[in-house]
Order: sequence, then C-alpha cells, then structure tokens
Amino acid sequence: MFAKILHGQFGLKEMFWKYGIWGLFIQAFIMYLLRIFLIHKLQGLTLIQYYKTVFTFINMDNAMLFLTITYLTLLAFLTFYSIILVMGIWRSSNEYDKSIWLRHIARIFILIAVFLAYKVVL
Repeated sequence: MFAKILHGQFGLKEMFWKYGIWGLFIQAFIMYLLRIFLIHKLQGLTLIQYYKTVFTFINMDNAMLFLTITYLTLLAFLTFYSIILVMGIWRSSNEYDKSIWLRHIARIFILIAVFLAYKVVL
C-alpha cells in the first residue's frame, strides 16, 4: 500500500482526500490524545526534562514509559507517512490532466496539511 502511495498510483482525488487529509487527520488526532496524556503526566516539564530529573529506573513509571515510547513511535511513523504522502501526491498530480489549477492547489494544500498536523502533535 505504501508503495502505491509513494508512486502515486491512485487518482489525485483519492490520494488527496483519502490518504492525505483523512490519513493525516486520524494520525494527528491519535497523537494529540497521547500528547494530552503526556502533558498531564509531565506536570509542566518537557519530555527531556522529565527523563533527566524525575524519571528513575528504581521507581519506574510504566505508564509514562509506555506513553513516551508510543508517542515517539507514532511521531516517527507520521514523519515516514508524510514524506511518502507528499511524494505520492506530487507524482499523482503530475498525471492529473483535467485542471492545472487543481494540480497545484493539491500540492500546496497537502504541504499545509502536513504542517498543521505537525503543529498539532508537537
């Protein structure tokens, strides 16, 4: 599936709405929920400050460790997916013959959508 997205083998409409907007929205929503749980557990500290000062292996907080590992894993997947998605939409829009305007609008909006997804989760 990722190979088809990367090579832009779907139509521009399907790539943009199904994999672009909805795919990014679902991932950003899940990561936003994890971010809320992390912020609640961090109590005003950043993630790095928490692990440098509060976290100890003797009294390990398993929930905090699980949330951090899950959040960082999903962040890595979002980065991987965003790169594949932008490249795929770029290639799919090259094949789009109906309107040159829609071709460029899709490119601009997917870059904005990726930016907003990262703004929400970071």
